[in-house]
Amino acid sequence: MIIGIGHDMASLTRIASILDGEIGEKFLRRILTPGERDTLAGFGGLRRTEYAAGRFAAKEALSKALGCGIGGELSFQDMEIGRDASGKPCATLSAAAWGRLGKDAARTRIHVTITHEQPFASAFVVVEEVKESVN
Repeated sequence: MIIGIGHDMASLTRIASILDGEIGEKFLRRILTPGERDTLAGFGGLRRTEYAAGRFAAKEALSKALGCGIGGELSFQDMEIGRDASGKPCATLSAAAWGRLGKDAARTRIHVTITHEQPFASAFVVVEEVKESVN
């Protein structure tokens, strides 16, 4: 059963401006987990901007799909957007976030896709509850 869907877009120009400005590192520490920042460290130029903007959009879309937004039950640090073995984007939530949301991680699937095309990064998320454990 679909719990929710979410979509978000981020301006690559706006994110590049933030990253190049004096609050760039503070912004990255706020929106990216340590693991995501480690991955970002391997990128430069446009790819760095695309990665940050894509993660920002994906986390916003995930919070919308969960129906809570960012701030109360869910923070940027509660969500991590990675890649599975095939390279497909995947999302994980912290154990604390699952508890605050009142959802069962073992029975929830998060589907995420991210795309970048000037001048935007865009992400779409579907959150699904399944009858059997997905782990």
